[in-house]
Amino acid sequence: MNTSAATICLRCMLGAWPVLALAQPAAPPAPQRVEIQGSGAEQARRDAVGALLVLPRTELLKHGDTRLADALRRVPGVTVISGGARGPEIRMSGLGGGYTQLLLNGEPVPPGFSLETLSPELVERIEISRSASADQSQQAIAGSINIVLRRAATSRQREVKLGLASQFGRPALSADAQLGDRDGALSWGLGLGLASERRIWPMSLDQQVIGASGTPTQAYTTRKDEFNRNDRLTLTPRASWALTPKQTLGTDHLLQFFHAVGGALDRRDSTLGALPQFAHNDLLLNVRGHQLRSRVNWTLAQDDGTKWELRAGLTRQRRDSSADFDGFDFSERWIRDAHVDSLAVDSGFTLAGRLRKPWRDAHTLSLGWDGEQSRRSEDRLQREQPLPGGLPVDNLDEVYDARVRRLALFVQDEWALGRGWTATLGLRWEGLHTVSEGNVFDGVSSRASVVSPVLQALWRVPGSKDQLRLGLARSYKAPTPRELMPRRFVANNNSPTTPDLQGNPTLRPELSWGLDASWERPLGKAGLVGVSGHVKRIEQVIVDELFQQNGSWVLRRANGGVAWVQGLGLETRLALRPLWPAAPAVDLRANFGLNRSRVEAVPGPDNRLAQQTPATLNLGIDHRLDGLPLSWGASFSFAAGAPQRLSATRFADKSHSRVLDVYGHWKASAGTQWRLALSNLLQPDQVDQRRVLDGASQHLVSERLRTGAGLRLTLEQAL
Repeated sequence: MNTSAATICLRCMLGAWPVLALAQPAAPPAPQRVEIQGSGAEQARRDAVGALLVLPRTELLKHGDTRLADALRRVPGVTVISGGARGPEIRMSGLGGGYTQLLLNGEPVPPGFSLETLSPELVERIEISRSASADQSQQAIAGSINIVLRRAATSRQREVKLGLASQFGRPALSADAQLGDRDGALSWGLGLGLASERRIWPMSLDQQVIGASGTPTQAYTTRKDEFNRNDRLTLTPRASWALTPKQTLGTDHLLQFFHAVGGALDRRDSTLGALPQFAHNDLLLNVRGHQLRSRVNWTLAQDDGTKWELRAGLTRQRRDSSADFDGFDFSERWIRDAHVDSLAVDSGFTLAGRLRKPWRDAHTLSLGWDGEQSRRSEDRLQREQPLPGGLPVDNLDEVYDARVRRLALFVQDEWALGRGWTATLGLRWEGLHTVSEGNVFDGVSSRASVVSPVLQALWRVPGSKDQLRLGLARSYKAPTPRELMPRRFVANNNSPTTPDLQGNPTLRPELSWGLDASWERPLGKAGLVGVSGHVKRIEQVIVDELFQQNGSWVLRRANGGVAWVQGLGLETRLALRPLWPAAPAVDLRANFGLNRSRVEAVPGPDNRLAQQTPATLNLGIDHRLDGLPLSWGASFSFAAGAPQRLSATRFADKSHSRVLDVYGHWKASAGTQWRLALSNLLQPDQVDQRRVLDGASQHLVSERLRTGAGLRLTLEQAL
């Protein structure tokens, strides 16, 4: 990182500190750390010094969603982009490509984690933070989304939830149960989730090559069906012991077993020019595995307000898969028969501690460490059968191993300055050491460290309920071990629009300075209006690099200079009845976001970063019927697509996304509830276009994904 720039900025922050201290001669008590409960989501948002949005359990379950990604689609500042069989991508500030940090119980999610595999029933709340904090990993240039699983019960709990869903006529079944109780100093809970779903993603691809004269020289269309059947069992046991009145020991676990059978069927029709390599090909996948995530927490609170915390965690994921690929040419000749067996194991251990202590009259000092050691090992065995007139066989026996060590040290001061001012000043050092080895490439070792100053300020305007927030922080995004390994992933029908993928061991972390600001005003008890904005400068930004190597097109990641990111957000919520007693019990909500970015190394226009979503809009209504145990609601989400220039020779475009969902809720009795939901009623096709210039020629591909409406019916029963 640029040490001199960081030092100058830190000196400016420290130099401004005495000026802020003059705001009030006598300081009030120091701010207290917020322990967020589902019922106190709004209060937690108002109490937080940094920009924080909490999605409580009631909001997660209101629409009958069976996937967390569907619930996040309605959250201000969050965009969910469907990736077909690859699963959804969660974005903040419209940025994809790993700029948004996903956390599970406050810790980074393990490799391979997918929101698709976690039922909302197992989640207590979701915390969305646009601003950084020194006691949390700074790998969050766009922001952080923290998924907090349900904790040990404080009273007897017996709940069952059954669900039935369908899309494209393919069923999905789910069953969730929650058990819990308390016996003296011991509280415990157990979540159980069963799910079986069948899904299909129909799509088509039109590919063309345009010659120097402007006329097509090659054209063909691919009809593709990706499909998947996924069965999984999820267990979330947790327990908490009150060892003494002020000392607690807790443990929580996530254990999941899964089995997926899927694949893709491709059929091509050539209308002009040279024939593609395959006329049709079939890919069948069979995947089995499990993942375990365990954590132990110890806390001790002392009479003087000092609090000690110690946390240890263990993760392990095993994934056994087999794949069969069959390819045929346009004379129906069988030209490729390949079978691949692979075993991937991810394991890791974390250890973190923190001391939080009141200091003087208006300060609370926090300091601690956060360490992690993780490893990913993978064996891949590929065997191909020689066929008469077929392609040359490519038998492989590959072994990969990647190890990551991370250590962070932090200190943070929470300061109540008076006259409505509260601020935090923190400093975090985080070091990374990545080692990648394999039998098909030389070992790769990468070291990086980042010093991250953090400043947050909250002003509760005297005489009103208005709040102003300001945050300045240093954050970063480290390349993944897969991006660093110089391993080649070979594509079928290699071309400029479908190149091979290869890692780059020289990648360096992206470093960002970010400034966030927001204003909020409550409207009654449940209403709100707010405006937020941010500006970020990203150094050593990672971009895609396309080139030819030994006759094949290859795409790899490379550092590409500086990028600028700007954004503006508007949010409002309004409950009609508190403002107008004669109105129906209707709640309205809306949020709108504008996102812009510029990669300086890429010529404009449209040189946006990471296929950034330029604009988003969410509208919603909830209506509770008077005198009846019925309620209903609807939500509309819009994400704008726009052309993008990826490099001097590569271009992309994406269609707009429109999602309309409707739900109904019937509380049949005190312990029985029914929910009916209709999703994606507009059923728009999603179109992605890519264009590559190759000298005087152009290569174009247009990918169209067909979407379908969904139906969900759930029964919730308290026993």
